[in-house]
Amino acid sequence: MRTLILLLSLLLSINLSAQTDENDDVKSYKIALITERLDLSSKEAKLFYYIYNKHNERYENLKKQIWQPIKKDLKNIDNLSKKEAEALLENYRNYNLKRFEYREDYIKELLTVISAKKIMRLKKANYDFNRKLLKQYHSK
Repeated sequence: MRTLILLLSLLLSINLSAQTDENDDVKSYKIALITERLDLSSKEAKLFYYIYNKHNERYENLKKQIWQPIKKDLKNIDNLSKKEAEALLENYRNYNLKRFEYREDYIKELLTVISAKKIMRLKKANYDFNRKLLKQYHSK
C-alpha cells in the first residue's frame, strides 16, 4: 500500500516531461521523503499534493514577481538614493507580508486534509530535506 501511495504521490506532483535532470531527482527525493514521513492515505495524498503543488506554484510566482526585483536592487544597494532605498524597503516589507499571508492560507487549507501533527511532520521533513541538501552541497 505504501508503495502505491508513493507512486501516486510522485505521479501527481512531478512534471512528467522527458527531461530528467538533477532538479527532478531532488524533487522526486523530496516528494518521497514527505510521503513517507506523513504516512498519507491515498485519499489524503491526492488532496495533500493538490494543495502542496498549488502553494508551491503560488510561492514561486511571488518570488518571480516581487522577490527577484528586490534581489536585483539589493545587488546595487550602495548606488541607490535614499528614496529608492525607502521604496526597496517598502517592497521588501510587502513581500514578507505576502509570504506570511500565503503561509497562513496554506496551513488553513492543509488543515482541511491532514492533522496538525502531520503538518508539523511536513515542516520537519522540509527542514531535514533542506539540511541534507545543504550538507550534500558542501561536500561537493
